[in-house]
Amino acid sequence: MSKQYNKLIKRRRRAAYLARRKKALAESAPKKTTAKAKPARKVSKSVPKKPAAKVEPTSAVSEVKSSDKATTADVLGPDAENQEAVEAKEASTPSEE
Repeated sequence: MSKQYNKLIKRRRRAAYLARRKKALAESAPKKTTAKAKPARKVSKSVPKKPAAKVEPTSAVSEVKSSDKATTADVLGPDAENQEAVEAKEASTPSEE
């Protein structure tokens, strides 16, 4: 039975030693400052995001768009433009009188 008792004594001594060592380390090490309450984080005014700048169509693209449209001269020929101009003048003259 003495062997069992010796084990008990060793265990108690070991626990006491570890407690003393832990206490000594805590005292020798500089104490950590406790975290102070940080001031509230300033929130800057939110700036709305600007929409992405649209790319302006190049002149080649605009030329293509204008060439897609057919004029009266393209469809009916150059004489049709002259006839339309004459008809427009005739239509405006009766309204003036």
